[in-house]
Amino acid sequence: MLSAIFALYVLASDTALARSPEPAPDKIALAQLDGYTKALTDSESFAGVVLVAHVGKQLFLRPYGKRDQQGEDPVTADMRFNIASAGKMFTATAVLQLIAAKKLSLDTKVRDVIKDYPNQEFARKVTVRHLLTHMAGAGDVDIFGADKLTVRANIRSHADMLALHWERAPAFEPGTQQVYGNFGHVVLGRIIELLSGQDYDDYVREHIFAPAGMNRTDFANCTDVRSDTAVGYATVDGKLVPNCITQPTKGFAAGGAFSTAGDMFRFVEALRHGRLVPKPLFAQAVTTQHGFMGLGFFATEYGDDVPKRNFRWGHGGSSDGACADVRPYPNTGETVIVLSNRNAPACFSIASLLHRVHDEDKNTHLRTPN
Repeated sequence: MLSAIFALYVLASDTALARSPEPAPDKIALAQLDGYTKALTDSESFAGVVLVAHVGKQLFLRPYGKRDQQGEDPVTADMRFNIASAGKMFTATAVLQLIAAKKLSLDTKVRDVIKDYPNQEFARKVTVRHLLTHMAGAGDVDIFGADKLTVRANIRSHADMLALHWERAPAFEPGTQQVYGNFGHVVLGRIIELLSGQDYDDYVREHIFAPAGMNRTDFANCTDVRSDTAVGYATVDGKLVPNCITQPTKGFAAGGAFSTAGDMFRFVEALRHGRLVPKPLFAQAVTTQHGFMGLGFFATEYGDDVPKRNFRWGHGGSSDGACADVRPYPNTGETVIVLSNRNAPACFSIASLLHRVHDEDKNTHLRTPN
């Protein structure tokens, strides 16, 4: 049903997504990226996978370091990683699909869907737009850390997670400030469930992972460590321990799914080509709405003086033993994806390198002359 609605939209103009990309990064630029990443790997600041593509064509895919820092097995190019808050893009995509299906609007209030939401101020004032742009005053979810094991053990569903904080009032008047947090996406996850009639995980598998061809992506249990999955660690009381001790056992609407660099590239391409969300609606979602956010996607240049070529959408994320950054640059045609089982900030530094070095030395060899 959703696909039939999308087909009508795909025929519409996608001018906002049309760009005249720059030439692809050349061999020297990619060699610099490789050398920089190897240096971080050698210093044990990074292990993971780096992917670079240009206008839909993959140019660079390389694994680095160990799958498990307490073992010897190497990372492989198709290894799965905890993508942390980069998974918020799945929630944003699901919300946009429901908007396209006219089951929801950006101005829908929480109370319009979650009828029994107990904090009336939050339910009455907060809209879907506020939640997607982190302007709801929703705050965070108090489930992270080794001291929250008991809290996490009692969470079986998004409804359970919602109930942790749904009596909390907005931290500020919705729409007046922007403060990044996780609880807003828990609210969106429950909205998706109520409007679709499916569990959040099932909805995302059927309407996002399957049509995008993301066969290696799922909300895996982090205690079920397979040989194709990178292992992350946290430091607790001075000791290195598996990161399941400090975070939810499996992913949820605010992040924590497991994916590969290849699958995340397929996700980006499915969005770009209108296979998941109608192109005009997606163009709106990756246009800056306020501060650093589009509608559930980062959409920013990170500063007034940053060149327009550095505008990018996507999302990053980090937690104990996990770091991910997905950066499509529409003005240059590049997509950079970095997944890691080490703590931030190394993966973010790698993801930004091609553009950062270009800006520092515009007259160098980073791009092949026309």
